[in-house]
Amino acid sequence: MNAPPGAEGHTRVLQGEQVRLEPLSQAHAQGLFLRGCHAPDWAYMPRSCFIDLADTRQWIDEAIAAPGEQAWAIVENAKGKIVGSTRYLNMLPEHRSLEIGWTWLGQEWQRTGINTETKLLLLTHAFERLRCLRVEFKADARNLRSQRALERIGAIREGVLRKHRIVQNDFSRDSVYFSVLDTEWPAVKRRLAQLREGR
Repeated sequence: MNAPPGAEGHTRVLQGEQVRLEPLSQAHAQGLFLRGCHAPDWAYMPRSCFIDLADTRQWIDEAIAAPGEQAWAIVENAKGKIVGSTRYLNMLPEHRSLEIGWTWLGQEWQRTGINTETKLLLLTHAFERLRCLRVEFKADARNLRSQRALERIGAIREGVLRKHRIVQNDFSRDSVYFSVLDTEWPAVKRRLAQLREGR
């Protein structure tokens, strides 16, 4: 990977047609709070929704400080609205691998092309700039919608880690792992581009 965690790659804005991914900062706090305070949207996240602006600011500080991670705010180009957030996790330059996760969107932007383009931007950056060999995803086993979405773009289901993480309400969840390899990336890229165009 050309840029180790915390280096140049972290400061890069990823620009798309519908959205841009801006390195997460406290300047995004108000917009993220407005989009991230609907509890059902966070049902399968490690934590519950934001309860106030101070809670949002603390979450941003923790995301920025997390080792081996790079966090972005998702900004809609047309209106300049902050609509959600996403991250690289478990960045391992020595193995040329990383995970994409912590992705969430406000209600108005769910089931739109925003998530598709966000994945396209993140995967393009990972494979074509950071030179990853592997990008992985994990989903709560209860979150069938997320699993179907990953299968739809061509990610390969690898298996289940049982009682892998303790999440909200002290629930011990199973995690379903998916991945895309560098050899699979051209086909996945074409698929994402088609989905973005509604084909």
